[in-house]
Amino acid sequence: MEERNELIKNEMDIIQNNKFFKFGTDSVLLANFVESKSSDIIVDFGSGSGVIPLLLAFKKECKKIVGIEIQKKLVNLARKNIKLNNYEDKIKIIEGDFSNSREYIEPNIFDIVISNPPYLKTDTGKISENKYKAIARHEIKANLEDVIRETALALKNGGKFYLVYRSNRMEEVFHLLNKYKLSPKRLKPIYPRKNYSSNHFLLEASLNGGIGLELESSIIIYKENSNEYTKQVKRVYGIDE
Repeated sequence: MEERNELIKNEMDIIQNNKFFKFGTDSVLLANFVESKSSDIIVDFGSGSGVIPLLLAFKKECKKIVGIEIQKKLVNLARKNIKLNNYEDKIKIIEGDFSNSREYIEPNIFDIVISNPPYLKTDTGKISENKYKAIARHEIKANLEDVIRETALALKNGGKFYLVYRSNRMEEVFHLLNKYKLSPKRLKPIYPRKNYSSNHFLLEASLNGGIGLELESSIIIYKENSNEYTKQVKRVYGIDE
């Protein structure tokens, strides 16, 4: 069943459906992490309901955003959300498999690639019987190497890659970045609560960008012993204290 939710308080709404995997805080934090210019052309690998393109269009400077999504019903939902928020002139959603991105987009034309891909290998955890949620959570249609390989093909030389991912797979991410000549530039750990281990991280990398990584201050999602967001997360959502 479809439901309309507030994405940015008093500014932007999004339609979601219980049949599909709903976006989470990681997508919101990833979009906020991006640094862009008004001339930038951006592609989002695995756009889902269109949350990341919408947030980028609203919060960041850019010229155009392309989203690639393999699931037709999510493509239709993303297009519906783009129309709802009047961004049809800035965002285009393509139905397709980003692991073969050259079938849908030209190589080496994008200033930024962004992705919140599935985190789990197919041999990890229980795969949902709901195919839409299964594809969003597990590497059924595309794996981590697909994301990074296609990023290197899509980016201009010196272009930037933005990723949110599981901390326990960080070593694998860095190995693949090196394989495809993407240099890590900014790393921001995410912690569920104070004194917990990091479970996710935000990463910026650059194609043929040379050596030099900045480890940024961390994000803590929830206040201690509660499910209330911390001040820094509330600011990202535009929530008043």
